[in-house]
Amino acid sequence: METLMSGNEKILAFLYALGEGLDFKSMKNFAALSENFSSEIKKVDVVKPSVFNFCVETPKKILLYNTLYNSMVKLTPEEFLMLQGKNHCEKDLRQKFLESGIFIAAEIDERKNYQLWRQEAQKRNEHLSVNITTTLKCNARCPYCYEHGVKHVDFDETKIDALINFIKQHKKNSPVKLNWFGGEPFLNPKIIDAVTKKLGELGFEFDSFAITNGTLITRRLIEGKFKKWNMRGVQITLDGTAEQYEKRKGYVDGQRQVFKKILNRIEWLAEANIHVDLRLNIDRENMKDILDLIYVLQARFDENKNVVYYPAFVTGLKDKLSDAEKISFIKEIFRALANPSKMSITDRLYSFPRSLPCMRNDPQAFSVDAYGRVYNCEHLVGRKEMALGTLKRLSQKDNQARLNEPLREECASCAFLPKCMSGCASNLRTGDSACMIERYMIQAYMEFMCE
Repeated sequence: METLMSGNEKILAFLYALGEGLDFKSMKNFAALSENFSSEIKKVDVVKPSVFNFCVETPKKILLYNTLYNSMVKLTPEEFLMLQGKNHCEKDLRQKFLESGIFIAAEIDERKNYQLWRQEAQKRNEHLSVNITTTLKCNARCPYCYEHGVKHVDFDETKIDALINFIKQHKKNSPVKLNWFGGEPFLNPKIIDAVTKKLGELGFEFDSFAITNGTLITRRLIEGKFKKWNMRGVQITLDGTAEQYEKRKGYVDGQRQVFKKILNRIEWLAEANIHVDLRLNIDRENMKDILDLIYVLQARFDENKNVVYYPAFVTGLKDKLSDAEKISFIKEIFRALANPSKMSITDRLYSFPRSLPCMRNDPQAFSVDAYGRVYNCEHLVGRKEMALGTLKRLSQKDNQARLNEPLREECASCAFLPKCMSGCASNLRTGDSACMIERYMIQAYMEFMCE
């Protein structure tokens, strides 16, 4: 067995402690639990393969990744048979399997213990995240936008005090995460000014992140405003190279050479030490152009640590891609990449297990639309019938009920549950797969490594 990624011993020790009947109050921290773990695990007599093992088997290689403990190993065909219980497993290899979490003590119910861990992690949630829709207006006309049919208005300035009081009411001990959203959020920067100024006057710590098309970002904005807003990062969507990008965005102000300008703005942001996530929107029509875009991005940003990109498959299309097609295409992207870490694959492989899929199930995460209505998902803003309530009237009972959404049957038994946690409900509403991008990226990367 060749270890490519060591497992997270602290997570493994924690799950074993739960199996032994320890309660959370006795578990002061992960470090204390793992101190004697290596010696304790040697006492395990009867073992079984972890339910979170995911394997890619090809004639060339056999790779196995554990989605809960983050271990990845390369196995020989003989070792794979031993893992499956088809051949006798030697003592030393059995111990290595146990230490990586690939084997687990037979009496441990991993799914039950993972559920207990999720419940406790949810109780200890110390963050507050607020998506604030500065405006529902936008200078682009993306054909896939989920805000079609929503009235284009700016944030109601009379709701600013209510927003500040809402943040006061829900704030925990950690800095507030402010996510500036639209429409195009920088069409209405005065709302960002007003909210951040009031929070600063109150002595509240906060960090800002913006989801933007990037066209309105200037050096003056970066140097003059972003520091005041504590802007840590932005997400910018790219749909292909110049022609494809400008065709899809359909900017209403008639700007030309927008793609070139966007690349310049990405560079300005990175120079200012602002992290830039480039979301590559993909559907059947622009796949070839996305591959061309990868080469453009590599040439410009390969050495820039502040710029990363990731695939995002457009949902709600009649001609959407199948799961197999998504995995196949991401493999093509990995083949094109000189540096796979630019696709943030390392972060996804090493990520801590999810306790919640996304903000929709997090009672400490909210989206606020231009009218002061509150939602559990940014995809719903502007649609009154989908709101949880308003900034002034939000039912805490209904809000806490978000935690109790049951897992779908196919998710509860899936090996990718720790990476996905039942996925995206918004995708389901469009008739698409709910699976998070991690599932496709990790499988594609493992298959790519086996080539």
